[in-house]
Amino acid sequence: MQNFFKTARPVLLVTIFCVLSVSAFFRYQIENHFTHLLTDRFDGMIVLAILEHWHNVFRGNSSWSQTNFFYPVPGTLGYQDAYLANGVFYSCFRSLGVDPFLASELANMVLRSIAFVGAYLASRRVFGLGLYWALLSAILFTLSNASFVQANHVQLFSICFAPLMVVLLHGTTAALLADRRRALLAWGLASTLIYAIWLMTGYYMAWYFLYFTGVTLVILVVIAGKTERQRLWIAIRRQSTPILVVAVATIVMNLPFLSTYLPKVAETGQQPYGVALSMTPSLLDIPNVGPGNWLWGDLITGLRHMIAPDLPPAGENTSGMPLVLLFLFGCTAVWVWQRRSSRDIPLLTKAMVVAVLLTWATVIHIRGHSLWFLIYHLVPGAKSLRAVARYQIFLTGPVIALTLQYLYWNARKVFAPILVLICILLVVEQVNITPAISMNREEELARLRLVPQPPANCKVFFASASRPEKLYSTALNDVYSHNVDSMFIAEYLDLPTMNGFGAFVPPGWNLIGPDRPDYLQNVESFAEAHDVTGLCGLNLRTMRWNADPKLPNPSL
Repeated sequence: MQNFFKTARPVLLVTIFCVLSVSAFFRYQIENHFTHLLTDRFDGMIVLAILEHWHNVFRGNSSWSQTNFFYPVPGTLGYQDAYLANGVFYSCFRSLGVDPFLASELANMVLRSIAFVGAYLASRRVFGLGLYWALLSAILFTLSNASFVQANHVQLFSICFAPLMVVLLHGTTAALLADRRRALLAWGLASTLIYAIWLMTGYYMAWYFLYFTGVTLVILVVIAGKTERQRLWIAIRRQSTPILVVAVATIVMNLPFLSTYLPKVAETGQQPYGVALSMTPSLLDIPNVGPGNWLWGDLITGLRHMIAPDLPPAGENTSGMPLVLLFLFGCTAVWVWQRRSSRDIPLLTKAMVVAVLLTWATVIHIRGHSLWFLIYHLVPGAKSLRAVARYQIFLTGPVIALTLQYLYWNARKVFAPILVLICILLVVEQVNITPAISMNREEELARLRLVPQPPANCKVFFASASRPEKLYSTALNDVYSHNVDSMFIAEYLDLPTMNGFGAFVPPGWNLIGPDRPDYLQNVESFAEAHDVTGLCGLNLRTMRWNADPKLPNPSL
């Protein structure tokens, strides 16, 4: 019985703190009884459309790579992130009768729970932290201020896979060095599968993980020494067969991703360097936790206003780290550097500290210049990244893990009350009071119920007018409102639409501004160019269909 409680205690603690941490992250949604959610009328509606697409796929109604928007262009899933993992959980909730908006939020909560459990396991198995230090690491990673501020970008929730991948790769490496072939196959194939799902969920965080891991591996090989390198080479030669199997499996498992996105890259091009440079963080963005950070928001905002008043107080670059965590990571880096020759510090810790500093430096811009220029032009896949500042969100994982490892190793040297205070500050400074909530679930459900069944001869539709509530500007409204609403309605009704929007759009597509005089002409041109028949219009202002798309304001 004593052994049972000894085994059950960590599981019970992980469960309790996971529930508490995830509940704290989604506290505003829980408090408002899920009436207002993370999604919005911009990219949020696009995400909902893609999640509903996966629900159609899992019900056997759609091909996995072909959405119901941008009809009839092939491979339309490749114009934006695929949200596969979100879609799996979303479809489970939808199958239980949960409405689309709540199902999306519940899927986000599941992903955040995976983040907590993964961070705990990585802290215990890879970084060697004690039980309570590992729980603290998982709490900090789950509550992350940067993730909270940028939570309206649902694709960034895929950072939840980072700690899990660390655990899997650690198991793979351990099996390789221990000459355990079956274990190597199991860990290696699991790593490949999870990473393939990750790529098909959110490209940003998956690419950042590969970038950081690659740099860490190079540094490891350099600092390992001749003996360790020989040991690794011998292990690779001995287990060449399982390594080859894993390599082949990696290619096969990533064929869906490659077949989805490589054609679209060739078709649409990639992000211009100027756009990427404009979204690299400045030195001031390293501690930029946003004005809503409970502990540091006012201080950071005041300093930014004094030093650089032209910089916006919030936006994509609001991805920095709180001051206590930053200070302690600096102490960690100095401490590791001073003991760089010591064998008491694992090689992985040394390599990761250098990798954090080095890769962080590559994304920072100073006076319009950035080392990202080299990454953009030399590293495969970097040209597809627009909001480079999001790399700081990824770095919260290794920074937290390394900092807590440093505190764990030096805990006995610190006066206990001071150590407790530091731990409390680390948690409190992650708290942000400006949630990215802008979707009124009840209003959207009411609008969705107003959509009548389409006419019998309607096989494809377009939006003939946008909803009356405008977005922030005419330009945004003309691009987003009618297009993203049409995307979601198309997937919800399982009825194709020529409208749509994403990171990229099909060549020749220009269905922008339904109130513009050339809109109907653009609709007709696109329909004729793609031999679209059975076309009808949906007025998103009156929620009425028209079987004659030539009428500018359908009123049927």
